[in-house]
Amino acid sequence: MKSKLTFGLTYSRMRWVITALLTVPTILIVIDQQTLSVLAPLLRDRFNISVKEYSTIVSGFLISFAVMYSVGGVLVDRVGERIAMAGFIIWFSMCTIFGGVAQGLWTLGISRFLLGIGQPGNYPAALRACTRWFPKAERGLPIAIFSSGGAIGSIIAPPIIVSISLTLGWRAAFVLPGLIGFAWLALWLAIYQSPQEYPGISPKELQLLDVSQDHLEDGEAQKWSALWKDRNVLALVLARFVSDPVWIFYLFWIPEYLKRERAFSLEEIGMYAWIPFVGGAIGGIVGGRVSDLLIARGIPAAKARSRVLYISAAIAPLGMLTSRAHSAATAIFLISIMALVSFSWFINTAAIIPDLFSEKVVGSVLGFMGTAGTLGGVLFSTLIGYLLTNHSYTPVFILAGTMHLAASFILWALLKPERAPSKSSIVFAS
Repeated sequence: MKSKLTFGLTYSRMRWVITALLTVPTILIVIDQQTLSVLAPLLRDRFNISVKEYSTIVSGFLISFAVMYSVGGVLVDRVGERIAMAGFIIWFSMCTIFGGVAQGLWTLGISRFLLGIGQPGNYPAALRACTRWFPKAERGLPIAIFSSGGAIGSIIAPPIIVSISLTLGWRAAFVLPGLIGFAWLALWLAIYQSPQEYPGISPKELQLLDVSQDHLEDGEAQKWSALWKDRNVLALVLARFVSDPVWIFYLFWIPEYLKRERAFSLEEIGMYAWIPFVGGAIGGIVGGRVSDLLIARGIPAAKARSRVLYISAAIAPLGMLTSRAHSAATAIFLISIMALVSFSWFINTAAIIPDLFSEKVVGSVLGFMGTAGTLGGVLFSTLIGYLLTNHSYTPVFILAGTMHLAASFILWALLKPERAPSKSSIVFAS
């Protein structure tokens, strides 16, 4: 379907409008997630929710999120990113609003579980859109931009959520982001189309994209069994299973940590909890851009992105020092380092997918990775609940500081870019 809104822009400009458009849902997703974590100290007291019960709510969200990451990825490859993205935004916007009418532990938990069904498909849909609109050597930056929407959302979420809660009540902090999602939906349906349909693209630009994309079409999806036989799929899935739980910990538990261990008030959480996510935004943008620059210098794409991943992982052990920090400022700085590492990993493990596989399966592969990472987060979140009930945050930060390093060893041992399958040799199922 051709869009009625082109604004008279050339392809080279419209692709960045598309990138900006893709960034908004990523921001909203994290705001929706952060609404619970920022308000967790208040809601735990209001509804008498224990640490274990809060951990169960988080795990319930992560379970549905994990399952739907793979399902959403395959759905994106089958129906296309435009339709799939519209469906996802409708679902999770409604579920966010539903969170605003929660009356206790069960309704809050159900709203979070349903939210996890709609959110994860956004990421493979956005990756597929970038794959369509950008040639291979230029994808790192746009992927970094839309992925770093998560960091942007985390930066703005605490002050916004706290401000809304203090002025309009905590329920409004759930409802307003959901309404914004429906406003975004109208723009998405009016603007987005494939570059092949875009009137502002030149034949030369279209030819470059066609060579890069191997004629990506909707309705084609790789057989799951064939994908799982690929060694590179296994490498990426296992690496994200080990590394993703680190970000999930910081996303859902840092406001709790700042209150329980650093004696922050709700107002202070709103004032300072956004700082680490500046590090995340920096890590995402720099990590994506550096890998693009390495590719421009002649380094094979997959190897360039792997190098950035290894360097990022080498920094991660600094996070182990967080619980030993003498001041809250030092602790927040170390958390910021871990956010930088986490987002560098998100961007480059996503950007490497089209370097290794046909663009027809990027949604499916990212879906598998997201499912694995989220399942790892479920297990780690459960472990966190146990450790905090029986011990302290110290072992949690120690574990979190080692997990990216472990994931880098998995990539080093299993990832073989030179053995990536030929795009022409992949068989697809209708």
